Amino acid sequence: VLCFTTQGSVVYGVQEPDQCDFLLKNNMLGYLAWLVGLPVLLITGLGYGVSRDPVGPIPQSTDPLVLADFGPDFYFGLATAPAHVEDDLNDSWLEFAKRGKVAAWSNHHKPEDRIKFWTEPETEVDLVVEAGATVLRLGVDWQRVVPEPGKVDSAALARYAEIVKMIKGRGLKVMLTLFHHSAPTWVANYGGWPEPRAIDDFVAFSKLVVDEIGDDVDYWTIFNEPHVFTILTHCAGVWPPGKEFSVFGALKCFSPFGEYAWALKNMANAHGQLYKYIHAKKTNAEVGMAHHIGYISGHGLFDLPGALYNHFMTTYYFVDLTYEQSDFIGLNYYGQEFISGTGVAILPEEEYSDAGRAIYPDGLYHLLMGYQKRFPGRRFMITENGVSDAQDVVRGAYLVQHLLAIKAAMAQGVKVEGYVFWTISDNWEWADGYCPKFGLVAVDREDGLKRTKRPSFELFRKIATTGVVTHQQAESTWETVREGVRTGLERPFCRDITAGGMTGAFGIDEPIGRKVVDKEWRYGRYESPLLVDPAGNFMERAWKAAEPKVQELVILIKPKVQELVDLIKGYLSERKKDLQWTQEAAEAEL
Repeated sequence: VLCFTTQGSVVYGVQEPDQCDFLLKNNMLGYLAWLVGLPVLLITGLGYGVSRDPVGPIPQSTDPLVLADFGPDFYFGLATAPAHVEDDLNDSWLEFAKRGKVAAWSNHHKPEDRIKFWTEPETEVDLVVEAGATVLRLGVDWQRVVPEPGKVDSAALARYAEIVKMIKGRGLKVMLTLFHHSAPTWVANYGGWPEPRAIDDFVAFSKLVVDEIGDDVDYWTIFNEPHVFTILTHCAGVWPPGKEFSVFGALKCFSPFGEYAWALKNMANAHGQLYKYIHAKKTNAEVGMAHHIGYISGHGLFDLPGALYNHFMTTYYFVDLTYEQSDFIGLNYYGQEFISGTGVAILPEEEYSDAGRAIYPDGLYHLLMGYQKRFPGRRFMITENGVSDAQDVVRGAYLVQHLLAIKAAMAQGVKVEGYVFWTISDNWEWADGYCPKFGLVAVDREDGLKRTKRPSFELFRKIATTGVVTHQQAESTWETVREGVRTGLERPFCRDITAGGMTGAFGIDEPIGRKVVDKEWRYGRYESPLLVDPAGNFMERAWKAAEPKVQELVILIKPKVQELVDLIKGYLSERKKDLQWTQEAAEAEL
């Protein structure tokens, strides 16, 4: 639980290699999750709470060329966020990066410029229009508007209003996020979201935004992935401000009684207040959240409790607190995680994004069906879905196959109203810096942030403007993947893989190579098992974890053992002499 990922999120683990190395080598810490996971499983009967039935079929179109038709009412959008793209932003992430806490940052040209969305937003907005999207999701940075307690930067607020009006002027709808993984440093200084005062401070900031910009906003996603932010900030300490890590502190934090639960309850409180305020200002407002979901599996039998507990604390936790005050449920899905010990296994037979997320379109279908069962009749939006892929080898197939998963869920009655892809152009990806490339458009930082459209840009444009996925698109994008397999193409991988095949939070300055995997991962072609390795190779892993300590113990006690052996030998030698003398005396007596 302490060294795993959940991305867009990517839940990293601990920041310092020696700390994570300790955890990964002491996998017994992971097995302690039985103490929590098993009671949760038995008492709640929750299980995974996610459909594991065979995936549903894709409805047949009347047009023989069309594989999936989303209809005229389904929208396609693109997403971004302030910390990813805004220049002239003196936020907690910039301070964190300057302290050397962000990988692949200082070795890039003018990293503080990000991609200049603040001073040159039209570059990205025009690309959104050209890509055929009808919705642009963006955010407002809390610290930019309120740089100090009680101090409001009216000019910054006016600039945000100007940018939003420009977006509306291009014929786009606006989806606005009020909190996207970036708390002001002055909020962090008093403890952040676990502290109740954060509720009032955030609500006050948000009301300023609603009053200034609200008339031009079509959809509100008040919070983005609140549980991801809380885990990485308050439990693991790998996001700003970089809380000092301890095993006990992390275990306590990520519990129903720790900072994790308090932070999410406070965020839910703020969400409820703002839901009422926004609707009071604009009766036809659409208010929801952007909640991260991932398909979580255990690697072995003894990893099941950790996987269950992770699922219990993340998949529905925040939505359960807020769904009654939400007009829609926004879901961010990137892929699958294989929990192994205290980390996430990078399995050689699985295909991954450059950022270390296993690609599994069926997982989105299963999670949508699980959400439909838990929240029947609710409206859903895919508020983020995307893949980091610098070479654009898997992105096309990833886009197509996830859309097929959505269409299949819609055919089963799930009300999915739109799809927002992450992202427009390559940008700053949290603690990974500029290594992962999520954009439909490549950015050359050495050449004035020059944009170059990848082939997937044109694919997205065709799908967004027609509202259909064709058989030809499905076949050609998969052929690109297969060509990569045949040629042994190496893709860049932005995670430091530790010994044993595990990955934690370790973004790296320069990516390592990882070949395109010969794996059938298209929708409906592969069902991920509940456990990858049911036998769990438990004894082998337990011995590997214990072996260094055993060796140290042997070295420590060997001299003592030798002393004991010599003592015993001496005793036996003397006893032998005594016995020999007794025998000789007896013979003499006879």
